[in-house]
Amino acid sequence: MHSRTSPITSELGGLRGFKSIPKRSFLLPALLAFTAGFASAQIRPSEILNTNPLTQPYVSVNQLLTPDKAQKALEKARQDFLRGRFDSAQAETERALQMFPQCALAFSIQGAVNLSQTNYADASRHFQQAIEAEPTFGPAYLGLGMAYTSQGRFKEALTPLDRAASFLPGSWIVYFESAFAHLGLGDPETALKDIAYAERFTGADLQKRAGVSYLRGIAHLEMKGYPEAQKEFDEALKRDRDGIFAVLANRRLKQLGSVSDKLQIARSSVDENF
Repeated sequence: MHSRTSPITSELGGLRGFKSIPKRSFLLPALLAFTAGFASAQIRPSEILNTNPLTQPYVSVNQLLTPDKAQKALEKARQDFLRGRFDSAQAETERALQMFPQCALAFSIQGAVNLSQTNYADASRHFQQAIEAEPTFGPAYLGLGMAYTSQGRFKEALTPLDRAASFLPGSWIVYFESAFAHLGLGDPETALKDIAYAERFTGADLQKRAGVSYLRGIAHLEMKGYPEAQKEFDEALKRDRDGIFAVLANRRLKQLGSVSDKLQIARSSVDENF
């Protein structure tokens, strides 16, 4: 593993550009879905979460100890969060914590709210509190990893993301975030392995699949595999033409086109000299 950020990433804006977009606006609802005990979620906050079986293969003791009234407050907090009503979501989690001060779910929702508002220190603190309250609570490790990657603390992110993978083995986001962290560390080879895992769990969700294609394209850029990168960016466009990853992929394709033009000009100059 390398501890550098590669020139290709910085030059073409691969990782930097990716960090600057509202990535959390589509990842956080899925995080909240895991936190609330759902297996999958529609990415956009306005859509209703699917009530599939629990992602974690068991109900934790912490969840069993959460009073019914606190659980109702937490469900309202989750719904408020998905609707962008962050103040209300925070108020509901505080209500739940008054009833059950060690509620891991409440801390995790607070972490997600702070993460969505780029309050990374508070987000990290809340996710840590969730982990302390329930050491087997996978979504809290995922959230902590996301808080670290949001700050460019890629090496630190890998530890909680590895823990998250053990508790959320079918989570595409865990591997997606891990790939993102490895790209930040200048390790595209490992990132590609994580991306392959993430792809296994995207199902038919086109935006998730577009995200996987986009990130794989960035990894190929890191490795100077320009034809492969172009193929992946084209795939991201095809999978989710109106989504955020299509916008990003289109930018990368334009940059690749600029690089290609410069290479052609350079080759022409060489030919003329000979």
